[in-house]
Order: sequence, then structure tokens, then C-alpha cells
Amino acid sequence: MMTKILNPLFALILIYSCSKNEVSTDSVQFELKTELWPEEGGTVIPSAGNYTPYIIKSIYAKPKPGWVFDRWEGAISGRENPTQISFFRDHAIRAVFKKDTFKIRTLAGGNGKGSELNQLFYPTGIALDLSGDLYVSDMYNHRIQRWRPGATVGITAAGGNGFGNAPNQLDEPGKIAVDTRGNLYIADTRNHRIQKWEHAALSGSTIAGGRGMGNRTDQLNKPFGIAIDNNGVVYVSEIGNHRVTKWTPDTAEGEVIAGGNGEGNAANQLAFPLGIAVSRDGSLYVADTYNHRIQKWNPGAKKGITILSADDLKDDLRRHYFSGISLVDNNLLLVTDYEQKRILQYDLTTKAVQIVAASSSLDNENEKLSQPYQVVLDPLGSIIIADAKNNRIQKWIPESK
Repeated sequence: MMTKILNPLFALILIYSCSKNEVSTDSVQFELKTELWPEEGGTVIPSAGNYTPYIIKSIYAKPKPGWVFDRWEGAISGRENPTQISFFRDHAIRAVFKKDTFKIRTLAGGNGKGSELNQLFYPTGIALDLSGDLYVSDMYNHRIQRWRPGATVGITAAGGNGFGNAPNQLDEPGKIAVDTRGNLYIADTRNHRIQKWEHAALSGSTIAGGRGMGNRTDQLNKPFGIAIDNNGVVYVSEIGNHRVTKWTPDTAEGEVIAGGNGEGNAANQLAFPLGIAVSRDGSLYVADTYNHRIQKWNPGAKKGITILSADDLKDDLRRHYFSGISLVDNNLLLVTDYEQKRILQYDLTTKAVQIVAASSSLDNENEKLSQPYQVVLDPLGSIIIADAKNNRIQKWIPESK
């Protein structure tokens, strides 16, 4: 039998290849080192660790209360937060924070009208979850953006797949609500439905409406305002039907609890209601926008009670269009005065009303509001405003703070 003799060069390549395959790359790790400046300013997530080659990791700097994120230094630099880092060697980064001394500052958007992650296009609704994350209804981008505390870019939490009526799409969403589990409830205005997006879901499910535009009890007509109570009951204001409907979980039809008697200014009517809020006892508060008033509807009532109107403000300004409403501690109402570019506070106990934020009080034109649609209060008492026409979310610290 003839023995086959290997070519020496081929044998060398074979030996090298076998040796190379025997070297495990699993043991190769690159180290992430993090530093805070100053140390009390915040935290970095993840704070440190070892990572396999070429993995891409999202790095987030979270400021502590009273601080704001300023910039990154080191392996990554700039102001995009969160940002991404690729591990091809050891990395050291520093998160720089600064004291939050601003009476007014931009929390989200403010980089012109657009669809980039640091931009918004006519934000109409906002909500805060228990962790302090800010959710923004980005109307003309047909998406809901989530902005973590200190973030300079948003993360798409719902929609963002162009306008449409598929489960993963929205069409000009109005206001939003978030429950204690982080689930989103969205007034999907032009789709005439309410969508529920569970936390981190890729698509939503219809829990109200979705049967075409109409005035039947299983239909909605341009739903815009939304509220949710502790039992998961969803309340919806419809600007096309001039009414508010109540939808209990797992039901196919809603119940008309306010308005629904055509557009008008009688006690049993509404006109283009844009915002709603619900108290613990089931009382409904409605921003009755084109009637220039705030209406209270007690549970089971057939008529509303006017608790605030343009006449009560006793000023010489033009008409007041109340577009958003938020209930604080079951005792205070925060109301957006759309036309006058200001926020009002109404005390349900004393009936006192005061202006807590107003563009007319500012000299800096860049800080003034333009078409504010919604307002909420954060845990520290700062006023968060959906400044729609300026394509941004503003934080105002009241003068008393």
C-alpha cells in the first residue's frame, strides 16, 4: 500500500488551524470602569463589570433628586443619555452631574420638530409612573416615548411604526395614562379606540372602541382624554361625541357618564372635552374646552356642576380654553389654560384659584409656553407641562418652592 505524504506547508496550516480553534474566546473579558462626578450626583447603570468582546451595552446615568445629568467623559463623550458602548477593549467612563438649580428647564424634546429620539412632534399627553419615568404622547410621530429621569433621548414604548390601525401602530394619539404595573393606556384618537400596551410589549390590544367611528355604546368618536381608576376602569372623553364614557375591564360596551346630549353648554352637555380626571370616590372632572369651563359630574349624575369658568378668573383676557386637567392628592386640580399659555391651580376645598405657571411672567421668549395641552405634578412638587407647539416637555418649579 502506498503511503500518502502530506505537503509540509499543508501540514503546518493544519496544525496552526487546530491550535487556533483550541483557544477559547469565552475567557476574554473587557472591563468597564465607571466614575461619578461628583459622587453624590447620581448613579450609572450598569455601574461596572466585565463583558465579552464586541457586545454592545446601553449605559444610563440616573441623577439623584436635586441633580441633573450633564455629560459623559472618557471612553464615551457627549450628552446622549442613555448611550451605547461597544466592548473592544477595557473602557473607563465618567458621568458628570450638576445641581438642578433651574426654575424652568426642558425634560424631553426641545430639539426642534422631528422624529429622532431626542425630538418630539406636538406632544399632547404626559404621564409619570411610580419609578419617575415620563411617558409622552408624541402625536404626529404616532408613538409614545418613555424618558427616564435625566435622559436626553427617549425610548419608544408604543407605536413608532408609522400611522395605521395595526396592533403595533397608532394614529395621532391623544392623552395617556399609566397604571401601577407600568401598563400604558392610550387614546388612539384617529383609530377611535383605546389601546392598552403592557409594559415592554411590542404591540397593543384594544380595550375600548375599535369598531369604527360612531356614537353607539361600543364605539368611540375621536377619543382624546383618558383616566384610569384603581380598579382598572377606564374613562374616555370623546371630542367627536361630546361625551365621557366609562369602560369596565373585559366589557365590549361603555357607559355614558357625562354629556352625550350633543354639543352645547347646558348642564347635561359638553363641547369638545379634551381632558378628564377621576377622584377616589368616582367624581369626574372634565375640561369642557369649548365651553370654557371645568365641570364636575358626581357618580350617577345626569348633569354636571360648573366649578370653574372663564368668568371666575376675573381678568380682561380673551376666552380660556381648558385643555388638560390633573388631580393632585384628591384635593387640587391643575388645569392647562391653552389659549393663555398658563397653568391654573384650583383648590377643591377652598374653591380658590391661582396661577402657578404663566408665560406672561417670563422675559425669556425661549422659556414661554405655546399651546400647553397637559400638566402633571412630580413627587417633588414640580409642574410638568406638555408644551405642544414648542415640541417639548417643560418642568416648572413654582415660585413658592
